[in-house]
Amino acid sequence: MKTFFLVFLCFISIFSTDLFAQDSIDTKSSKLDFLHEIDQRKWMVKVPIWVPGFRGDFAYGGITNLPKMMGGKDYDVIDRLEGELGIAFYLTGDIEFRPKKWFFGVDGFAANLASNLKFQNVDKVEFEARIDGTILRGFVGYRVFEKWNKDTHFRAQIYPYLGIRYIDLDVYSDNPEFLDIRPSWVQGVIGVEIPIQYRRWFVTTQLDLGGFGINNYWSSTANITASYRISRLFALGAGWNFLKFNYDQNYKFKYLDFELQLAGPVLGVEFHF
Repeated sequence: MKTFFLVFLCFISIFSTDLFAQDSIDTKSSKLDFLHEIDQRKWMVKVPIWVPGFRGDFAYGGITNLPKMMGGKDYDVIDRLEGELGIAFYLTGDIEFRPKKWFFGVDGFAANLASNLKFQNVDKVEFEARIDGTILRGFVGYRVFEKWNKDTHFRAQIYPYLGIRYIDLDVYSDNPEFLDIRPSWVQGVIGVEIPIQYRRWFVTTQLDLGGFGINNYWSSTANITASYRISRLFALGAGWNFLKFNYDQNYKFKYLDFELQLAGPVLGVEFHF
């Protein structure tokens, strides 16, 4: 899956570079005249740029091995000792389509979380664990508010949206007998996006909540990005992303209770078609 995303994004980058070369030849009397035409470009693809420093916290309530039968042996608990998460590799992708008042979006996040998370099993043996994760989201929104001044190139909009989020985790140690759990789940999402434009600058805030406590699942995301529109096609952006979710469920004779939180800076190149 990661390889597919990389190939796709490389193709988009090469294709868009060619279009950008053609777009830059067309000049007008005012450098901002093209802003009157940007609504004609309804597709947007974000290509991420790697930013060191994307960090996270892994609050682990423990893993309890459930007994095979009621009664019998006591519960075995794997306890978290210490450690924090650091992203060894991540890949993000974001595609949007905005026909008239509608807003359709698909984005994803795949990461290999290098860590020094230490655990201790029932036999007091200490070991380290790693986490790999894939998070995909699809959503649709509708514009309920717009304030637009074409003369000053100022515009503010509000898009409430609904969607779904898919989360797939691999939590494991080098010795799978100590720790090897791979839960995945799907949850509904409700949120709002607020884009604000002033001349070439675009600031977008996005907040959503998922899970709603159904099956003890919760998730939330928040991000803010600022992008500078260089031309009709091309923009550069930077921002901050935050993701947090809880998982509390029986899984293959184990009771899992943990919370994962990731936050950090992001950079990206935007292509508008």
